[in-house]
Amino acid sequence: MHIVIIGNGVAGATVAQKLTQIGVGVTLFAEEPYGFYSRIMLPHSLYDKQALAHLISNNDPPYLVKKPVTAIFCEEKQVETGDGERYSYDKLIIATGSRSRTLDIFSNTDGVCTLRTFYDAQLLGDTLRSPVVVLGGGLLGLETALSLNRKGFAVTVCEAADRIMVRQLDSRAAMMLKTRLERKGLTIREGVRTIGRRLDSWEKLVALEVEGSSEIPCKTLILSLGVSPEITLAKEAGLRVQRGILVDEYLRTSDEHIYAIGDCAEYEGQIPGIVPVALAMAEAVVANLTGGQKSYQEPVLFTRFKDEELQVVSVGSVTGNPLSKENGERYEAYFLKDGTLDGAILYGSGEHLKFVREHYQKPVSEEELSALLDF
Repeated sequence: MHIVIIGNGVAGATVAQKLTQIGVGVTLFAEEPYGFYSRIMLPHSLYDKQALAHLISNNDPPYLVKKPVTAIFCEEKQVETGDGERYSYDKLIIATGSRSRTLDIFSNTDGVCTLRTFYDAQLLGDTLRSPVVVLGGGLLGLETALSLNRKGFAVTVCEAADRIMVRQLDSRAAMMLKTRLERKGLTIREGVRTIGRRLDSWEKLVALEVEGSSEIPCKTLILSLGVSPEITLAKEAGLRVQRGILVDEYLRTSDEHIYAIGDCAEYEGQIPGIVPVALAMAEAVVANLTGGQKSYQEPVLFTRFKDEELQVVSVGSVTGNPLSKENGERYEAYFLKDGTLDGAILYGSGEHLKFVREHYQKPVSEEELSALLDF
């Protein structure tokens, strides 16, 4: 049996490594001309060529082919690369990940960029100019802004929602984080809607136009507006897609010989787009390709804000009225749904992270949570 994998992100690379270790033939196609690297570490390596270079693996596995796949031919069980060469497969795994969302008003604007690929990070390092605006106050946007702030750039974060990290934090935790980041020198503006841009006589960006407010000076704009699943190949091949590539509990697509995993895969209407999901899907698909019948089980939906000086963790769903407590620079909130632990926020301490991991989506009493809040 020979397996072809499209995508050298964490999902595809993990499957390729595990299959090779047990003697299964693999060909792994990478769209980018680099070895494996961790995308989530890109913000922390910006404007540091040595740190960026260290992100890329020095040892390419023999099964890695650095050519983009441009077409899938389901009936022939073949894929085609950009140079017109075809490769046959017995089973195919699509792990094409996602693309950064952009805004049409900034198309072809000098000074505007995203941060999703190694090339993006290199380009940013070569072109960064203060003042910098990061459009989007989610996890990636804040980590990018903080990294650049530490390297001496003047950075403003603009978030359209009423608070930063709106998917991971409630209003109290978001306010605490905002206050801390502003003390470090970041400017954070919430509830901001960008409506235009101002260019100089050289057609370079100098300011953002925002609704109901004065302009925001800006020579480098980093769009951090989330991602969209990369489903182009699957859609053109006739596979069933909605927001992502539709998969069943065994991660099979509408073609029984093709699987989809990671950020491009949609299971039961969900595309969480986080590393734990990619790894759990990789584990399940390896089992299913080697004689098992392993259904995909959603892992703990775990997000961590990466800062050497601060522990901020969000787990699961953080909507509704939590049991919570704030004490100084520490805040914890626990969200129950029908008597089960549906989510948690741990700000300023990881003392109870083990409890949250072990009890997530399991019955928990209010008395147990009250005991955790005794700090």
